Amino acid sequence: MADKKNYIKIVLGSLLISAIGVFVIDYFSHLLFSDPMETPAYFMAKMAFYFIFSLIFLSVFDLKGNTFITVASAGVIISSIFGFYYNILPAIFYYQPFGIPLRGLTFLGMGLVGTGLAFGVVHALAFIVGYYSAKFLLKKL
Repeated sequence: MADKKNYIKIVLGSLLISAIGVFVIDYFSHLLFSDPMETPAYFMAKMAFYFIFSLIFLSVFDLKGNTFITVASAGVIISSIFGFYYNILPAIFYYQPFGIPLRGLTFLGMGLVGTGLAFGVVHALAFIVGYYSAKFLLKKL
């Protein structure tokens, strides 16, 4: 029975990480700081991507105690993978996956590199805040 409970916790944790990270942290960062606002398809694609990454992360790592470095590293990794898929590959191969390409956005008018770094930080924070929110919400499970 403990295994079934663990699987449920992994799936619920992944859902919470992706929902909180994408629809709270990332959504409001775009809403408040970027111009123009991203499309709904962008947020849905990112939520699916974060959900799959979170499933893998929570399945591989059994995190107990002080885990901030591991979680922060995972946040940087997912941010880098998503940034590569969503920004670098489209610039090289001239395609647009979902939403607006990085060169079409601005984060507080910071230019291409500043906007890329700012959203890299936001995407990493989305995972970190999502993880710790899920951990708090699921602590009784």
